[in-house]
Amino acid sequence: MPQPSRSNLNRSSTSFSLRMLNSLKMKYLVFCFTSLAIMLLFIARVSRALSADSVLTSSELESFIDKLRGDDNRLVRWSATDYTKQKQNAGYCDEKLPQALKTIAQSLSTSEQGLACDFATFCITDNPVQRARLGDDDFSAIVNLVHSQNSHTSAMASHLIYIASFSNQSNQQGFFQAGATLQLANIVKNEGSSKLAIMWAAAALQNLAASYCDTEGDGRCYWDWEARTNLSLQQGMTVISDGSSIRKELAADSQLVNRLKKLACLGPVKGDMTEQNPYVGMNAVPGGAYDESPNIVSWAATGALKNLALDPTARILIENDETLKCICRATHSRDWLEENKGQGALHYLRPSDPCWFQDDDYQNGKLCVDDRFLDTDGYTCSEYGNATEQQCLATNGQGVSAREACCACGGGKPEESWTTTSSEKAAN
Repeated sequence: MPQPSRSNLNRSSTSFSLRMLNSLKMKYLVFCFTSLAIMLLFIARVSRALSADSVLTSSELESFIDKLRGDDNRLVRWSATDYTKQKQNAGYCDEKLPQALKTIAQSLSTSEQGLACDFATFCITDNPVQRARLGDDDFSAIVNLVHSQNSHTSAMASHLIYIASFSNQSNQQGFFQAGATLQLANIVKNEGSSKLAIMWAAAALQNLAASYCDTEGDGRCYWDWEARTNLSLQQGMTVISDGSSIRKELAADSQLVNRLKKLACLGPVKGDMTEQNPYVGMNAVPGGAYDESPNIVSWAATGALKNLALDPTARILIENDETLKCICRATHSRDWLEENKGQGALHYLRPSDPCWFQDDDYQNGKLCVDDRFLDTDGYTCSEYGNATEQQCLATNGQGVSAREACCACGGGKPEESWTTTSSEKAAN
């Protein structure tokens, strides 16, 4: 049998080696392509995850705001419209709100941050579930924007604090611990701040200074005067978020209190409501046209004074001068929002109405304000409307007579030429 030659053996060995090499190359290529595919899939998933939690652009935020706003063009949105609630409840904010909060914290554009604050405000207005999504990092980031050099962004950050602090202990105390009261107070005290920034800073102080209760579907606390001497929480109410420490801190800032009193006296609105003379609770709209209107400030300052008046020390500071007359006028404002804040403030300041108008239909006319007075029989000045000369001699426990303290008896603090001839007040 013939034996294979050495050359044939070499060719066979070489052919086998080539086949093995080609097989290894193919396996290696398959491994590389498989690894590359897995890597690309991983990168794509990470990219999508990062994209879902990325900083939003101005155009994206403007689009999101428009979708939540609908036709709600109020400057002061004290409640969410049915349309906005529908969008909130449809899950529109579930994904977008965390992105907006990240934009507030991380964006390098103050314009984007301001838009993100505005969008977040739309998401949480009248929505306790969304309001509860804010955390410690959010509190600090939002407070840092209050002193932004971008005035509009500052205003939007304060607006967000105003809405987020309402009836939410974590948010109210979180903003307080993050230094919100100091930053907001600085905006209010700075006469160079825009009226819009001042309005929202004062409004935010109002809600931070409040106390909130377990009132179903409301969250507000309600207060009454016991024996016309002590302002106390209505029976049966439980405080879930106490603003007393915040009130004390604010009341200790006399410059802030005096500034709020001055701003409150910018109101109430005068004249008919027009585009040039806006009523903040009725026809004022966002967009810049009213950012410097003095008409938009009074309601917020009066609201801040209202909740400060829950503190006995602050109460004395507020009613100690002409401010009480401004609040009296606010209670008769033609703008319901000013009227609402004025009536609330007056209730916290006095156990009965101390305001006597020369003409009850003209809130900017002549006015007299009663001194604080409670006679030995438990009557206040408001019950002296038809008192006789003899009855006006009645005194309080310190010997001060109704004739000295009560407008109806010729006392109190009347404006020049004010008379009682055209004014009578029914007993409360």
